[in-house]
Amino acid sequence: MKVKLQSIQFYFVFLILLGNLSSCANLGQPQGLGPTGLLYASYTLAVSERPLPKQTLKQGKTCLKRIGFFYVTGDGSILSAAQEGGIQEVFRIEKEATNYLSLYSTLCTVVWGI
Repeated sequence: MKVKLQSIQFYFVFLILLGNLSSCANLGQPQGLGPTGLLYASYTLAVSERPLPKQTLKQGKTCLKRIGFFYVTGDGSILSAAQEGGIQEVFRIEKEATNYLSLYSTLCTVVWGI
């Protein structure tokens, strides 16, 4: 009986530790925005918007890319997206996220303006 109780205690402690460690892991989007699909996710979120002008808007887009679980590269800032599109005045900001099998994901900043 003593051996059985010790093994139950061991597994109980092991499960608690495993639960605490896994709560820090995010296998989905690196940014934590929106829903995360285990196999595939793709969505766009409007982050900021103000009344649109009558002029045609330009678009600028920059992205962060995550490969595997340890490598992230890119620049997803609003400033770099505005510079990419030649935008002087920003009217709308969006975030686009894509995830494939939790092994490759992107987070893009899309800026609309004139």
